[in-house]
Amino acid sequence: MVSDSFHMGDSVRIYPQKAIGIVFKEANEKGELVVQIQGKKQLISHKRIKLITPASQLYPDDYDFSIIFDTKENRKARHDMNRKYSPDSVIEYEDQSKW
Repeated sequence: MVSDSFHMGDSVRIYPQKAIGIVFKEANEKGELVVQIQGKKQLISHKRIKLITPASQLYPDDYDFSIIFDTKENRKARHDMNRKYSPDSVIEYEDQSKW
């Protein structure tokens, strides 16, 4: 099954460009995954993706993937909000409706 093949954090190669990316979101009902390639997230068919290294070999079990997928500003704002009340802090999320 496609949904069992790829998991968040897996290192993958995308064909035909042979670009390397990291799985951000597992496969949907159409078999499309969201893969981050050079800082940009793209929806790509599982047929165009080959696993290089599974996330289980790259990261510890409790790894915080926001380090990879969030901007520095969002991580800083989230950290500040967790520490104290910060009325000027804003966390911006990408439009996920396209995924």
